[in-house]
Amino acid sequence: MNDLIIFDLYNIRNYLDQVKSYVDNIKEKEGIFDFSFIKTREHLYEIYNDRLDFSVYSGKYFEGLGEVVKRMKNSELKNVRLSAIEGDMKSCSIFSSEDFSIILGIIFYDN
Repeated sequence: MNDLIIFDLYNIRNYLDQVKSYVDNIKEKEGIFDFSFIKTREHLYEIYNDRLDFSVYSGKYFEGLGEVVKRMKNSELKNVRLSAIEGDMKSCSIFSSEDFSIILGIIFYDN
């Protein structure tokens, strides 16, 4: 089931209003998120900006990483929620406001 969710999110990844609606529909379902936690925006920005720099250096690119880093940098949010969905073929990390009302973006990973 998670692979289908990740596939759906991948297809709408460039339409953050649609991503928000989709996440609103799944956020309360049990077993969707492998983890979901809140950290300060600055903390997550530093971590993922370093990962972006490393991905440029290593040539290993994760789709959505650059967009998430840019949106975190420009966001006025104090805190950011990071929620992960693990599938068999792909996984993704969703970056949002604490209550999912603002979606900053999604990073997709191949498993």
